[in-house]
Amino acid sequence: MDWDEMARPWLDAAPDLEASFSDVFKLLFSAANLKAGDKVLDVGCGTGPTLAAASAAVGASGRVLGIDVAPPLITRAAERGLNNVELVVGDAGSYGYEPNSFDAIIANFGIMFFEDNVAAFQTLRKSVRAGGQLTATVWASPAQNPWFSTPRKIVDEFVEDVPRPDPTGPGPMRFADPSTLANYLDKAGWNADIQTHDVLLRPPGPAERVAALHMKVTIGMMLAGMGVEDDKLGSLKRTAARAFAEFENEGAFQVPAKIHLVSGTAR
Repeated sequence: MDWDEMARPWLDAAPDLEASFSDVFKLLFSAANLKAGDKVLDVGCGTGPTLAAASAAVGASGRVLGIDVAPPLITRAAERGLNNVELVVGDAGSYGYEPNSFDAIIANFGIMFFEDNVAAFQTLRKSVRAGGQLTATVWASPAQNPWFSTPRKIVDEFVEDVPRPDPTGPGPMRFADPSTLANYLDKAGWNADIQTHDVLLRPPGPAERVAALHMKVTIGMMLAGMGVEDDKLGSLKRTAARAFAEFENEGAFQVPAKIHLVSGTAR
């Protein structure tokens, strides 16, 4: 895996993605209810948008371990300079955590990419004390999330034979049906409650900037390795700008989204 190449669009897009998901972060931390002194694992921390909030919540007497599989993302996260945060590169679902070493686990869109779900959630279960908490966000279906369905329609309009990911395999929409996730968690030793929430995604405008964000991430991921011509990419970007302009409200962009919120307790 060429991590530098893989991470480049995510590094470029990180500030706008952090702004876009601000309401999702609020939902996550309201449910997690982290306390001073807690020891917290941040699964799939990426460039670290959730690390600062976790760090502040646990204070000087607590600690946060952020883990991500991509070294360039961890390098960016380290630039936040948070004193009570440790960062490691690794697969969060198979990493050798000290048993019973955490009070809580948080994961913002970070649990949908494991190869073996039960084994991964068992690994996470063993890392927390009995009664420890898992709080995570996952996407509902593409049909309920224009953030994904709009770019997909645009790509299909301009490019033929774009591969479709396996909806049950590792990927953003893997747990669109939350009952599947609930089953994995139960098998791995978690009592889990999963609730679906309506939120707003708030990408910075103007519409051309929102389109550029999607050209880096959602559309960029769909077209990875396909060698699409520059003129067609230009058409994709202009069409994306027009499509997302529909979500502008008094100068601010508000894209409706549905998110599943996982609240789990370690048995």
